[in-house]
Amino acid sequence: MGEEEEAVIPAGNATIQDRIAAFDMLDRMGDATQAQKTYRLSLVGFKRAEIAAMLGISVASVSQNIYSEKNKGKKKPAPKKIE
Repeated sequence: MGEEEEAVIPAGNATIQDRIAAFDMLDRMGDATQAQKTYRLSLVGFKRAEIAAMLGISVASVSQNIYSEKNKGKKKPAPKKIE
């Protein structure tokens, strides 16, 4: 018989109550994008590894999502004209 696999959530500062509150917050976000959910979790203090485990994505994806949400709406500098 095969052993059941359990989700491994990295040890961090988040308590089980923190995780329950986070999942409730994510449920209330409805149609929010993964990037928006990632960014919100980072704002409330979860570490990138914890966010990755909660959302089932890689830590690199968490980092990219946070970066893109932080920079959303910022104007890019106009390209220099070559004469």
